[in-house]
Amino acid sequence: MNPFSRDRTATEIADGVHLLGTHRVNFYIVEEGDGLTLIDCGFQGHRRYLNRWLELKGRTIGDIDAVILTHGHQDHTGFAEELRRQGVPVHLHPDDDHHVRGSLRMKIPPQRLLKSLYRPSAMSLLMEAAGDGVFTQKTLGSYESIPAGATLDVPGRPEVVAVPGHSPGSVSFYLPDRGVLFAGDALMTRDPFFGGDDRAIVFADHTDRNQACLDALPALSHYSSAALLPAHGEPWLEADSVGRAIAEAAIAT
Repeated sequence: MNPFSRDRTATEIADGVHLLGTHRVNFYIVEEGDGLTLIDCGFQGHRRYLNRWLELKGRTIGDIDAVILTHGHQDHTGFAEELRRQGVPVHLHPDDDHHVRGSLRMKIPPQRLLKSLYRPSAMSLLMEAAGDGVFTQKTLGSYESIPAGATLDVPGRPEVVAVPGHSPGSVSFYLPDRGVLFAGDALMTRDPFFGGDDRAIVFADHTDRNQACLDALPALSHYSSAALLPAHGEPWLEADSVGRAIAEAAIAT
């Protein structure tokens, strides 16, 4: 166990859509028949939440057809390489290749976090990440390239929406038959660094690119009626949640 994290209780938040992770870092499982799609992989130590869910459901790693990553940051790629080595295909937009297979520089905590380590919430996040293996996560050996605008042939048939703001290869995934949008970090409902109110926020790993996060949001306007499933913060499950988040989104300071 990690004393700096608060575990979530795995919850089915939409038909066949399950929320796992901690109160800072979310990832999701989509069920379709006998198949599973895993959306993001938290930190390396978050594998325990997946294992716990699989055991509870009487499932195995062999039931996972694909891992699809919203982007290449360390709190999303966590145990993806472990699953890849067990035969699970991992999918990522190639514009984030430098994050998953780049130099050590790409594994340094974001500028916004480093500038505020004097804040207890920031230090707590860094300790949570360290306790769950962020500095020893395995580099992703290979991956299947995600084409923007495609519909992936994996359980749930997610539509890929490019939102290159938070990182160059950031994408969101829309499930048309479930009416949900997995936003990744394109739209968050709580600041994973500093906490605060339940609100729609955006930011990039470097403040120089924050405006690009807002500029990317119109790409999600076609999905305004969907429920919003962010990587950080509570899901907004009401109708039109994506549209509300787009309208209210502000750059986190």
